Amino acid sequence: MGSCDDVNNHVDFWRAHSYLPICEDSKKPYVGKVFKTLDEAYEFYSMYGHAAGFDTRRGGMKRGKHRQVLYQYFICRREGVKPDSKKDISESSVQKKIRRRKPSTRNGCKARITTTLNDDGYYVFTSFSELHNHSLVTEDVRHLMKFNRKMDESHQMIMLKCAKSNIGPVRAFRIFKELVGSFEEVGCTSKDFKNLSYTMNSYVDGVDAQLLLDRFLSKRETDECFKCEYLVDETHKVKSLFWSDAVAVQNYSLFGDAVSFDATYTTNRYDMIFAPFTGKDNHGGCVTFGAGLLTREDVNSYSWILKQFIECMGTAPAMIITDQDPALKIAVENVMPNTRHRFCMWHIMMKLAQKLPNSLREDVELKSKIQSVVWSELDEPVDFERKWTEVLDQYELTDNTWLADMFSLCSYWIPAYFRDLSMSGLFRTTSLSESENSFFRRYLNRNSNLAAFYIHFESAMEAQRHNYKQACIVDQTTVPQLKTHTPLEHHASLIYTRNVFMDIQTEIIEAIDRCRIKSMETDDDEQWYSVDDRSNGVFKVVHIASEETITCSCKKFVRVGLICRHMFVVMRNVGMKLIPSKYIVHRWLKAASAEVISTSNMKSRNKSLMAEAFRCIGIAEGNDELADSLLTELKRWAEINSNGAQCLSPARGKQKMFELFYGSKIPSVVTVHPPDAVKTKGSGKRLKSTYEVAAEKAKKPKRRCRKCRRLVRHDSRNCGKVVEEESDEE
Repeated sequence: MGSCDDVNNHVDFWRAHSYLPICEDSKKPYVGKVFKTLDEAYEFYSMYGHAAGFDTRRGGMKRGKHRQVLYQYFICRREGVKPDSKKDISESSVQKKIRRRKPSTRNGCKARITTTLNDDGYYVFTSFSELHNHSLVTEDVRHLMKFNRKMDESHQMIMLKCAKSNIGPVRAFRIFKELVGSFEEVGCTSKDFKNLSYTMNSYVDGVDAQLLLDRFLSKRETDECFKCEYLVDETHKVKSLFWSDAVAVQNYSLFGDAVSFDATYTTNRYDMIFAPFTGKDNHGGCVTFGAGLLTREDVNSYSWILKQFIECMGTAPAMIITDQDPALKIAVENVMPNTRHRFCMWHIMMKLAQKLPNSLREDVELKSKIQSVVWSELDEPVDFERKWTEVLDQYELTDNTWLADMFSLCSYWIPAYFRDLSMSGLFRTTSLSESENSFFRRYLNRNSNLAAFYIHFESAMEAQRHNYKQACIVDQTTVPQLKTHTPLEHHASLIYTRNVFMDIQTEIIEAIDRCRIKSMETDDDEQWYSVDDRSNGVFKVVHIASEETITCSCKKFVRVGLICRHMFVVMRNVGMKLIPSKYIVHRWLKAASAEVISTSNMKSRNKSLMAEAFRCIGIAEGNDELADSLLTELKRWAEINSNGAQCLSPARGKQKMFELFYGSKIPSVVTVHPPDAVKTKGSGKRLKSTYEVAAEKAKKPKRRCRKCRRLVRHDSRNCGKVVEEESDEE
């Protein structure tokens, strides 16, 4: 035990380092003050702490026989001490887990007040320790105290709106700060926003799959055009999902002649593969026909989602383009036997450099020749095979295994083999899918649960369809600039969308400037033209006057549904003023658009509410009298409508907010569970190709090696190994 001198020294130290709160007498508690309820007593003490500069919390209590609180301490938030965490400081334990250096708010403060239940059923302050052993919060930072940091309805609304558009809590906090004017007026911190976001995500842990399926089934009951299907494994965990709505089905009927299918990764917390079906609309933009989530990239999974897509749309597309996935190739052949399957040319040609012998990898002429042979859309299969063989013979590449394998698959990716397939020229690569995946990534979040994923997906679809409407309004309100005086160009400007007309206009200009009729032969009703195109050679065009039929050997109309420059030459020669109806493909017209589906009354009402609120704020901006009047009216309305059934506890208020965000209550019965985190070919660390390694290496800045004293990309540790290689590169 310590001596009396030690005790006296401790008391002197306590008195010398104690702080007396200063506030108005009306806010200061005193022994004997009476309250009807314990909550009222705590509220009064908290208001005192706020005015004095310290936060409070409830301390220990004692209950009676009927569970009624007999007394309770209200204490300073800095009461107590942080538990000692230095239980095991051995080297193995330190290596096992490294803890954050988190400061403690506890410092053993003794300030407290005791509230006791008296004989009359009221609560009374019976003892009051006023002094603190720490400095109190100054006036300029009191808005950051725990008492003042509350996430009310306004914060929750901003969080909900931002979360639906994949705007994180920190950015949502910044947006709210701009709306209210300053950080002091926000009423909380960015950490509070992050905590609320974490709570919102945790709210559906383990039940998000069931929540999503309940939402799907609910939508299917109210909208018979909404399609959704799912599979579960033997443990009742989600295995596969597919969905599509009425607008997507209508878009497929207009633009579904060719489909691009490409999976993307890291869009949800379970790493399920996101697989949208993408097409090209009449403005040349992306249009989504349906989407799915998969846990596996095998034949069965791909076959299932392709079957669901066909059943939903009613028919398979004429052509589908994918990457060179062996499982997907088998699935397409099994499920879509009448659909032409095309491989992405870009994915194949990207491998060319690393598949060539070392002596030819830097041969620019060889690469140029192969590129011209492969990418040409004007050659027939026989011409392609001849040119391919000539290049391989010239550079002695006939024994190259990879080139031989690619030649054996040439009917899957070489344009020459798709010349006779309608609309095959819409896709030669999966770049449209890559563009769509990039678009979706602005809205999707790799940490989202399944329910939040679908909410983000809906936001992305709303944005995609809004962009489409913007393109439509441009067509309806603007007139393109004509560059020739031909009636054909004027007719095209009236019927085609802006982007498509620009392609048509280019063909018309090229027909006038670079094409001429080299020869013409006539046989009764038929005319054979040889059209000399200075850019690409001579093409054969046949015109049958009685049928108003024109065909060209370049087959551009077959490939993309647009008239080529060679056909325009003949049309001008025979005096056509309008494009024949049989050569006007409906998918490229201004009139080709899905039927507009009206939004719900709830969305329209929300729009009116937000518009009126901001209109009122705009009117009152800069006028103190109007601003005070508006604030008074809003407070009065909130006070009237916050009573009764709508007055919720903080916990119930958060629950209501979460239900509003997810669109449904927590299901009472869970029969479908979320999957475990899956492993896919797109997860983990991918081995980079030689081309990618070289490209990254070229971007790195050079530095001076301390050994060879040259500006290079190595250092003294590996100077001898790579100095000769770098010299060769230079």
